[in-house]
Amino acid sequence: MITIISGTNRENSNSQKVSESCLQILKEQGHTAQIFSLTALPDNFFSVIYDKVSPGYQHLIDDFIKDADQLVFVLPEYQGSYPGVLKSFLDAIDPKLLADKKACLIGVASGRAGGIRPLSHFTDVLHHLNIEVFSSQPKLSAIDGLVDERLISDSKTLERLKVHFRKFMNF
Repeated sequence: MITIISGTNRENSNSQKVSESCLQILKEQGHTAQIFSLTALPDNFFSVIYDKVSPGYQHLIDDFIKDADQLVFVLPEYQGSYPGVLKSFLDAIDPKLLADKKACLIGVASGRAGGIRPLSHFTDVLHHLNIEVFSSQPKLSAIDGLVDERLISDSKTLERLKVHFRKFMNF
């Protein structure tokens, strides 16, 4: 099972559009995949970090993280790094559930560098959690010109992601 994690809790984000496109590509390539959007986090999920129980949170971990063999993180660039909600989400997961998984990262940015800084920062975090990170990390720059209201609309970007996922599945 592959879980695609849309790395922001903003509604109607470009990260969600990229995640939806990734899901389509993976399914077209014959893989079982699902999306977990951080918009689905319970309002009180931050309490989990402090060893409190958050209704619905364990259900999300069981459904999207525990049984996933591979993780695809779609990372938007916020304030020169990745969103804090993504860090908080990882902090609230038992590290044993993440260890030895394989991950690939896709950077999303409205600027020119395609989220190179969040990709670097997040790679370090995942390595610390003993997650193997695929070295190829697509950087989607000027994202507003690559998506429509729902998905990636740029054919070159779609083809690039198709090649990327074929390689990742052999990682």
